Amino acid sequence: MKKLFFFITGLLLWGLTVTVTAQENGTDKGIRFYKNESWEKILELARQQNKMIFMDCYTVWCGPCKALAKEVFPQEKVGDFFNPRFINVQYDMEKGDGKMLYEKYKKYIIGFPTLLLIDKDGNVLQQMAGYHEPDKLIEGIKKASEGKDLFTMSKKYQEGERSFDFIKDYIDVLNAAFLKDSVTVVAEDYLNRMDLKELDKDEVWNVLGEYIKDVNSPAFDYLVQNASRYYYRLHRDRYKIDRQLGYALDRELGKIVNFKFDENELPQPLFSDTVMEQKIVKYMTTLDLQGINEAKIKLRIHHLLLEENYPEAWRIIKEATEMGITGFYSFKLDDYIKYMMSKTDEKKLMKSFLQTLNNSMQGEKNKDFSFRTYKTLAELHQRLGNKKEAKEMLDLYQKKEQEAREKYKEFFQK
Repeated sequence: MKKLFFFITGLLLWGLTVTVTAQENGTDKGIRFYKNESWEKILELARQQNKMIFMDCYTVWCGPCKALAKEVFPQEKVGDFFNPRFINVQYDMEKGDGKMLYEKYKKYIIGFPTLLLIDKDGNVLQQMAGYHEPDKLIEGIKKASEGKDLFTMSKKYQEGERSFDFIKDYIDVLNAAFLKDSVTVVAEDYLNRMDLKELDKDEVWNVLGEYIKDVNSPAFDYLVQNASRYYYRLHRDRYKIDRQLGYALDRELGKIVNFKFDENELPQPLFSDTVMEQKIVKYMTTLDLQGINEAKIKLRIHHLLLEENYPEAWRIIKEATEMGITGFYSFKLDDYIKYMMSKTDEKKLMKSFLQTLNNSMQGEKNKDFSFRTYKTLAELHQRLGNKKEAKEMLDLYQKKEQEAREKYKEFFQK
């Protein structure tokens, strides 16, 4: 009783008010937080009790922050883990001591919410970003409190630690911190070093399988060549694997066939990568991916454009658009037309560009998404001598552009 009395008295003397987030949600069994209290007093309390500090860095406008406060922090098993072990604090990063703490710890705060584990001297031991399910949150903080924190593991990795068990834990820690680029580097480095037959083991596949995305890597080739065995003998998720490999191949295809425009909206020179093109077609054929025909069409068009055979390139583009082939929507059609408009003034092509782009826009469900097309239509009308229509399209483009700017401004002000 005396210890309890002195503990409560100590809190009162320090002026600390416990805001119990769990009680706000109808239960008193979740995490009990000190909310927006003096940071110096929190550090002193951590030293007195010889505890680490668990800090929820939030903002009032952050949706995932609200979800954590409503769905995760009030749970009994979360409270049972955090309450006896840590000094639990919440700070609005835009008010009071929260602003100071944001400046102090901003290199660890890559977004909101960010959850930090801090020692009694104010040093960050762990960072976890975003929404986490209860078990993942407990697991991540538990490992950090036992020495498997982000910074200790990063040091070990730099010193050369490469055991599978370590890599597995390190990837978990990096993912929890939302350091996606670092995860990719670590996973791909391990994949390049390992015996790829190890991927047949469920334990290894479950850790590293999702990171096989580099089309030029041995692991990617291994997965493509063994895809059928993985689907039918090892019972791996075919849909997930096809989507993963297909996305990687489509990304490489885009590097070749997508257009780049400068600040004046003039197209940059096209280039060809025959080796990658052959690899993309070979892999997509082996995997029997649905996008193989679209890829072949895009590559054929690309080579016709390189050969400056614009009438034939346009014939194929127009047919693909009329057939409704995936990828030949108004936005993409606009790129093709803008590129060819910079290379030719042939009236017959201009008229066909105008008619096809008009038809495509009329069938577009979300015209606001493709509003830049109105500018291309304006230029086509101008070249064909339709001054009135050119002005109408240009006015419509400027109106839609202004509406888009206002929507973006409103979104970022929320």
